[in-house]
Amino acid sequence: MKTIYHFILYTAIALVLFIGLIEQVLAQQIKCEVVFHTERLPLEEQQYLDGLDLKLARTINGYSWMSDGYNYELPVRIELFFEKYSIYGAYHKYGAGVMVATRKGIQLRDKRWDFRVNRTDHLHIGDPYDTFTGLLEFYIWMCLGYEADRLTNMGGQPFYEKARTTAEKALFENQYYTGWDHRRELIDDMIESETYKNIRSVLFHVEAGFYYIGKNELKKAHPYLVKAAEQAMKTSPKLIELKRDGHIIRFIDLEKFVKALESVEEFDLLDRLAVWDSENSDIYK
Repeated sequence: MKTIYHFILYTAIALVLFIGLIEQVLAQQIKCEVVFHTERLPLEEQQYLDGLDLKLARTINGYSWMSDGYNYELPVRIELFFEKYSIYGAYHKYGAGVMVATRKGIQLRDKRWDFRVNRTDHLHIGDPYDTFTGLLEFYIWMCLGYEADRLTNMGGQPFYEKARTTAEKALFENQYYTGWDHRRELIDDMIESETYKNIRSVLFHVEAGFYYIGKNELKKAHPYLVKAAEQAMKTSPKLIELKRDGHIIRFIDLEKFVKALESVEEFDLLDRLAVWDSENSDIYK
């Protein structure tokens, strides 16, 4: 009887959280800052790129990433590190590194990006695929997927699917496909791998627990935090903060998680986590 009660309670809480937060995800927009690092390019190329960062930011911020409705903005910082260039007809070709990051938990870095730019072309997001904006679109969809997973259990799936669609289009580019094989592997794992899907679910339960802790509703926080811990221990501790291909994706803010478990008096669970994550065992004590 007690087990049934806990199941009903857990389901009801999950439903309330889902209804309360899904509107935010479905209407989420991007508020990005774009920074160009052009010091390795000759002066004439720096001048050619002058102002393009602001134009790119306006294009990204002006795109309707989600349906209209809820006024929710996701701050994103984008930095481009220009390394090389060449000129072919009307196009300037560049090799660059890029970082796309949000304020919470995800930092995507890529050192293998080749693209072309024509200052007279209209910048756009979506179809037709563009070598300049396409990679940024891919990583923004990933950021939105991560953010949606924080708010609803596996809520990021449609956004990760959009990232995969972008990756599929990029593979048809004959001259600008560098790095897309690794990017496609990453997004395939985020969508299909049971290991990755498990840790994505952990992210939601952790964030739901933090949400109720912040409201000082410990009884509501408790089942989410326990669920997060139990699910996390089904995989590798290295996925707490995933480091892959230069990317960093934090699925659990470990110190905050430990404090949350302490607040609901799950000390036995903390001992089990210390054994599971032996390299960081001191954090759990």
